[in-house]
This record gives sequence, structure tokens and C-alpha cells, in this order.
Amino acid sequence: MAIGYSMAEIAIRSKSGKAGTAPEDRLDAQIGYNLRRASTLALSDFAVEMADAALRPVTYGMLALIDERPGISAAELCRLLGMKSANMAPLLAELEERGLVERDDHARDKRVQVLALTKAAKTAMPAWRRQVRNHEDRFLQRLTKKERATLLRLLRLIWSEEAD
Repeated sequence: MAIGYSMAEIAIRSKSGKAGTAPEDRLDAQIGYNLRRASTLALSDFAVEMADAALRPVTYGMLALIDERPGISAAELCRLLGMKSANMAPLLAELEERGLVERDDHARDKRVQVLALTKAAKTAMPAWRRQVRNHEDRFLQRLTKKERATLLRLLRLIWSEEAD
């Protein structure tokens, strides 16, 4: 039945087979659908770009924030990345096992662990950042510099509690 129809055409067909969905209700007009499609493309391209480093977006994000904020606590890293500590713990263990992250006790509060990149990770981070820029340049190649800035600003408005 769907042979010969695009996804957009399928989305607007009613049970009778006639177009009947309002344009704003079409699947391809829904923001969530478009975000998921863009995310799928971004994740796929990221995986290809970072395959040699064996980094996923979440582990790269963790390393990038630790690089930007040496001595950050695991709890603060969770907060900044919007993660639960139960999800963070195995990822930190993985990065530690791979020799990319070191944990140490906080100087004043032994209950708090602070995080830092290992020497190997510090050495690799500039190349990883370049690879991520290459990925984003490829992924966003259809957008102008101004459109990229607008997209970034709008996405931050959705998830960030901080006003720009």
C-alpha cells in the first residue's frame, strides 16, 4: 500500500487514502520528528568521525567538560550534562579504565571526587576537538554561519535554564 508514497505523503493520508491532515499536523511539520531525524543523522556521522577514538557523544562531552574545568566534581559534571549519577558512574569507570580520566579526593572534602584528564587524554583532546568540528561542519554544511548561530541559540533556549 505504501509503495510509491513518500513518508510525508503517508503521514498526510487518512484511512480513506485521501489527503486530509492539516499542514501543521503533518509529520514533517512536527519539531520533535525533525529533531529526531537531525539527531539520528548527527549521531551516525559522529560515530563515523570518532570511531578511531572510540568516543560516543556522551563520553566526548564528559571529556570536553573535564578538560574545560579540571577538578570538576562528578556531581557537577552530572548536573552540567543533565545526567543522573547512576548513569554517570559506569561511564566514568569506563573512561578511567581506558586511561583517560583520573579521580582524586577533593582537598577539603574527602567525600567528593574531583576529575581530571590524564596526560594521554590532554594530549589527544585537541585532535578530538578538531574531529568534532569536522563532524559539525559536515553535518551542518547546508547552513550559513549565521544560521548555525541561530540554531545553536534556539536549541539552548529549549534546554538551558540560563538566559543568553
